[in-house]
Amino acid sequence: LFDTLLEQVHDDEILAILGHELGHWKLGHTLANFAITQIYMGAAFYCFSLCYTSHDLYRAFGFDGDERPIPTIIALMLFFQTLWAPVDKVLSFFLTIFSRVNEFAADKFSVDLGMSAQLQSGLCKIHLENLGAMCPDRWYSTYHYSHPPLVERLSAMMALDTKSK
Repeated sequence: LFDTLLEQVHDDEILAILGHELGHWKLGHTLANFAITQIYMGAAFYCFSLCYTSHDLYRAFGFDGDERPIPTIIALMLFFQTLWAPVDKVLSFFLTIFSRVNEFAADKFSVDLGMSAQLQSGLCKIHLENLGAMCPDRWYSTYHYSHPPLVERLSAMMALDTKSK
């Protein structure tokens, strides 16, 4: 949330958006993301510690000297740009899916507070102000967007509205 939000939407829409953000807190998304990030970084540096002493890795990139140690920054760069990169792509995809599921859950939390119409109009205003893509490619957005496209979110909220009536 940024202070520009106050200029973009009305007070009732701000309340609905805050309801969405409080949904993230109430549903444990904040702590889950923190824990996942810690596990991810721990796994990355554990794997780095396994490769740090591998002279074959350094030789493959032209660092021949066994008599002097490779600087840690070089070792980190080689590890994260070569060995960890494919793992990162797969894990990032699963984290993106997790984030998108959390967004739908937080939207539902705000809808359950009775703020569906205000959240929908607020999201539309924010989306238009930020020049977001209205209908991105489904596969592209699934892999790259941490938040579902606006059309999917609005459809899900409308489905929740009709279900509750």
